Amino acid sequence: MPILVFLFFCAEIVVLIKLAGVIGGWFVLLEIIASGVIGYLLIKRAGRAILRSDRLIALIARPVSGLYRLRFSLVLAGLLLLLPGILTDLAGLLLLVIQPFRRRAPWSEEEGVIDVEFSVDEEDRSK
Repeated sequence: MPILVFLFFCAEIVVLIKLAGVIGGWFVLLEIIASGVIGYLLIKRAGRAILRSDRLIALIARPVSGLYRLRFSLVLAGLLLLLPGILTDLAGLLLLVIQPFRRRAPWSEEEGVIDVEFSVDEEDRSK
């Protein structure tokens, strides 16, 4: 596992150097700073709701709902954007882009609630 992390960081450096050679070092630096700010804002916005102690305890005590899963993926995307590098930025953006297209879970947020319609025939009531 450590060798994979090392190889990933080597690939990040190679991509940064190649991209800086193509578009210029200042634009790469600007991209790193901008993605870091966006990542920070994502973590701040999505992580605030998760890290409140009462919600964290509730999250540990029961299965993860769709809302928390969305916030976790936003925090992970923000963390990937916060890390300097093009590959991590691409992974974070990919996580942000595929989020709206994910299939909804077959269960709803209101587990245990069954929505039904019924009607009463007046003829059956008179008997």
